[in-house]
Amino acid sequence: MHAARALASTLGGGEKAVIYPPMPAVVKTPALPTVVCPPVPGVACAWQIESEAGGTLARYVEPDGRLIGFSLTGAAAAHKNQLVRELQHA
Repeated sequence: MHAARALASTLGGGEKAVIYPPMPAVVKTPALPTVVCPPVPGVACAWQIESEAGGTLARYVEPDGRLIGFSLTGAAAAHKNQLVRELQHA
């Protein structure tokens, strides 16, 4: 949809760049659902890892606490939409 909107604007005489939001990779398996949204390579930050019942939530954050990537497994995969919103506002 992002590309289609930019193309429609361009074909209508305007000029609009395509800007994609964070798009995590989702692996849907019954045994261990996994969601990964990797940070930009070469950024030196720290992982904050939380284990919860049935899953793991790992955030990759800058020293000021800004989220720049994440990895979720198991039940923690339910946090995907919340973390994507957090990335978009960072």
